[in-house]
Amino acid sequence: MNSAAGPLVLIEPAAGSVGGHWFQAAIRLARQCAAEGRACTVVALGGIEPTARAALHRAGARVVGRAGREPAERSLWVASRLLGRASQLTGRLARHRRLPHQMSALAQCLDEAAALRAGTRRVPADRPVVVVLSASGALHRLAAALSGRAHIRVVHEVPTTEDRALRLIGQLASANLNQVRVVCPTEAIRARLAHLFPGLPVGVRPFALADAEPRISDAERTAARADFGLQPDDTALALVGGWWPHKDIATVAAALARLPRPVCVFVAGCPVDPVLLRDLAAAVDGRVHALPGVAPRWHVRRVYAAADAAIVARRTGVGKESGLIADCAVLGVPLLVSDHDPATTGLLDNRPWVRLFRTADPADLAAAITDLTRRPLPRPEPGEAAHLGLPTAAATLAYWTDLTTDLEKSRHDADPATDRRHRAG
Repeated sequence: MNSAAGPLVLIEPAAGSVGGHWFQAAIRLARQCAAEGRACTVVALGGIEPTARAALHRAGARVVGRAGREPAERSLWVASRLLGRASQLTGRLARHRRLPHQMSALAQCLDEAAALRAGTRRVPADRPVVVVLSASGALHRLAAALSGRAHIRVVHEVPTTEDRALRLIGQLASANLNQVRVVCPTEAIRARLAHLFPGLPVGVRPFALADAEPRISDAERTAARADFGLQPDDTALALVGGWWPHKDIATVAAALARLPRPVCVFVAGCPVDPVLLRDLAAAVDGRVHALPGVAPRWHVRRVYAAADAAIVARRTGVGKESGLIADCAVLGVPLLVSDHDPATTGLLDNRPWVRLFRTADPADLAAAITDLTRRPLPRPEPGEAAHLGLPTAAATLAYWTDLTTDLEKSRHDADPATDRRHRAG
């Protein structure tokens, strides 16, 4: 281990839910820190889901679940809460969504700044590796300016752009260019950020981990199918994760309605559209197993184990990383996936465990499912996660540590006082 490597501080604004893939990554990274003799602190000032807190403690992480009494930290946290509530109220009253989105972006920035102060204040070390796991796609430098903390930001998507007011606020923090490093899971997100924020240091690296979880065993699969009452010739499909706007569940429902005989469908995640869920149930003659609310990870794993394949259906042009595709590669689950993104399609094309179907084409998805019932896809081999470019937890921790060292060097080189000392020497 690098003797200069400091403790890891993970900031997660969305820790109130175990949905998404921050949770599995945080658990695995905490274990990696423990293996390397490094401390790990997870900061979630908005509260943390109880099972997540317990799992993180078991993994050796310290959890900070509320703001402290330090004046700046407390003020930023209170301001973020007030602005967040104002954004929700404005969203209900305003005819256009731009204003509430701008308010929400500023609220998240204040939340991140408070969490950055909370995390680094509680970690008495010279070189902590500080990472915001689900960072906002806006106001990157302002979070560093308000917190006074250099950090790494993992930006998974850019849901809204900065309007004039936010750009002006962001320009106040333009001197903090050397305070942040941004990492995006895909090239599409990097290109979007590079266009919106010229000069912002942005890199590309998958967020999902190749060793996030153990691979599903044959015994697990047999037990899961028995638990769900599946017969040997039953075909089961998994729909995991919330039904967000970038997902195309309507195409899935329409495809299932075209099948010559019904299949079983497992639904795990939230939010779920109740109307579409009824359509799904009608399409497969009621053979839907749905868990309302946020699904615990053990249940999601059981769903994957019982399924003959998972379905990932997205809308054209969505270029964000798919944690569900990563799940399939890591756990060993066959996949039916839309050709919504050229980069993803190029990575998965010709893989024996993957069947691609045309985006927004129910007939093509129905044909893929029908073919699956006749000729089941093989499970992905253990090396498929590496083929997708997914790093291990150890490699990710080392990468973040090196990035922190580079960040410190850039700040040192840009410090006018340092330059004066060099010239005087």
